Amino acid sequence: MSSGSTAPPAHPGCLALWREENDRLVRQWRVVAQDSAQSSKQRAAHHVLEGLRGLLHRLQGLPPALSALPLELTVLANTLILGVGLAQGFTKDHALDIQQGLERVLNAQGVPLPQSGDLWKAIFQSPFMPFEMLPPLHHLVALQGALWLTDNHPGDLAKLLHAVMSSQCKESEAPLPGLTENLLSLLSVWDPPVEELDAPMTLQDARSLRDVLLTAAAFHQGLHELHVGNLSLALSSLQKAAFSLCPRPVLAQVHTALGACLRKMGYPQRALLHLLEALKAGPGQGPPLLEAARLYRQIGHTTAELDSLKLLVEALSIPHSSRLPLFPIGVELLITPPSPASSLYCGTQSQAKHLLASRCLQTGRNEEAAEQYLDLLALMLDGSISQGMQCSSFLSGGSQTPRVPEVFLETATALIIVGRFQDSLTVCEELLSQISLLVPQKLWLGRGGPSLRPAPSPVPPLSENPSEHLFCLLWASAAHLLQGQACAGLGARREALEEFSRCLELLFRVKPMDGVVDRGAGGDKDQGLSGEICPPAKVLQRLKAVAFISRGLEWTAVGRDAQALQDFLLAVQLCPGDRNASLHLLHILWRLERKEEAFAIYQRLEAEANQQQDDAEGFLPQYLESCLNRIRVTDQESLLQELQKSLQRPMCP
Repeated sequence: MSSGSTAPPAHPGCLALWREENDRLVRQWRVVAQDSAQSSKQRAAHHVLEGLRGLLHRLQGLPPALSALPLELTVLANTLILGVGLAQGFTKDHALDIQQGLERVLNAQGVPLPQSGDLWKAIFQSPFMPFEMLPPLHHLVALQGALWLTDNHPGDLAKLLHAVMSSQCKESEAPLPGLTENLLSLLSVWDPPVEELDAPMTLQDARSLRDVLLTAAAFHQGLHELHVGNLSLALSSLQKAAFSLCPRPVLAQVHTALGACLRKMGYPQRALLHLLEALKAGPGQGPPLLEAARLYRQIGHTTAELDSLKLLVEALSIPHSSRLPLFPIGVELLITPPSPASSLYCGTQSQAKHLLASRCLQTGRNEEAAEQYLDLLALMLDGSISQGMQCSSFLSGGSQTPRVPEVFLETATALIIVGRFQDSLTVCEELLSQISLLVPQKLWLGRGGPSLRPAPSPVPPLSENPSEHLFCLLWASAAHLLQGQACAGLGARREALEEFSRCLELLFRVKPMDGVVDRGAGGDKDQGLSGEICPPAKVLQRLKAVAFISRGLEWTAVGRDAQALQDFLLAVQLCPGDRNASLHLLHILWRLERKEEAFAIYQRLEAEANQQQDDAEGFLPQYLESCLNRIRVTDQESLLQELQKSLQRPMCP
């Protein structure tokens, strides 16, 4: 490889002219950037960027020479700063521009390109580095670090800073930072050399970029530690970010993360102060409102929790303008939008609306829950029905979003609770009309998951996805179950019995394989299609038990105790650890004067009274939880007291 050091250097007169052109473009930009409107800044940025690119092209058109590289690297840095600002982030072209600049530095020194590809290490290990090259090289280090932070490669930046400071320590004979130093420590001790007064002008110096990197790195590290549960480390990093010069939108995110951290650490009052600061820094933002709702729920302040969720829904209904170009490079450009797993993710308006509706239902605000659910359905189905809701858009749901059929079922449940039985029937009919074609005639459930065929077969296409069919079957069954409860509320006993029977007919289309749906099965938590932890086999079993109990109650209401006894027996067989099913069976046996059998169940209930109950309900869908609540024995204490008095035995506690 020929060395650039043997090439004739650029004429000093050309370098002076090019230096003057760089400085003129930088001054031109500074004048515009001080007091111009955003649109004027963008036009000026494009004009200055075009001039800088032309100048860089002329410089790079010559063989690399040490005498010209300080100016060339400065022009490269200025070009990158404006280009990144206009693009609102780093691109692959920017990374290639940095790589090309580093290659020209090595070529100018006559150093071969390293086979490992680590250009930075080769540059800072070179013994031939002129002092004049250090300021523009550190400038590029800062830009490379900004690129790596946005790409979530903080480890690469830490290695680069260690190589930079290892070179500085050799020159100054100062102690060498340890390899175990974390990124924040390395950024804190990194001291880019001050540019000489006669150096080419820059749009943003290396020290300013270093401060941006330090704030962004502290924020990223704090979020990471918060996510993995290292709360003390998260608090320390986030406090460093909060005490730095943060723009207001970033400061709002930092305070929100601090609030989440302190809430998890058990300091709700301190957490609330940070959330208030977040709202002051960025009013109308969703993340601090959602975190406030979590905080109020944790301390049991339900009214404040629901008020926060209502404000969150309003905040998410306001369209946000796209991010404007940012000059110079700031912390905002180095912070990526939060992922769904982040504490700063507040979701969509429909997600917030669903959370509000479900919390109203869970806290007994039933009328408000029903209205919120109806509003949510209108929001989610706006424009969807005309496009055909049998397609995947109707069934799909994000990692934190309930699928649309589940929203239908929860809406129907809320309407039943407030006595709007006819409206509940209408909602269930609409759901059934949309998913009826996806309900299979038969489905096999094995340990490997559901299958449309009794024997193992290749994975079917999406339209034949067995898991999709299983959930459609469960949703359709639940719709018939809710219709039965709505008919019971209307006093239509015959129709209620028919709906419960239809629910059971659908559920028994699922055939067990490998003993998966035997007694007690379904304990393993499978990943449901909605993205939530949900055991389909347990949901199947619970739906069957609830349907049998519901039908048994209807048989009891019409005086057909024998049929009721059979349904209650089946419910107990399906869920032998379910105390509610056993109480229903005990009650009907007592009515039928079958006291020996009633006594046997009483003994079992007494023995199980202090044992840990089945916690499967904690993983059940909201609509099924509500169904279970509506069929619980309300007078179980009086029933057990009556039985204990008759048997003259001490009652279980």
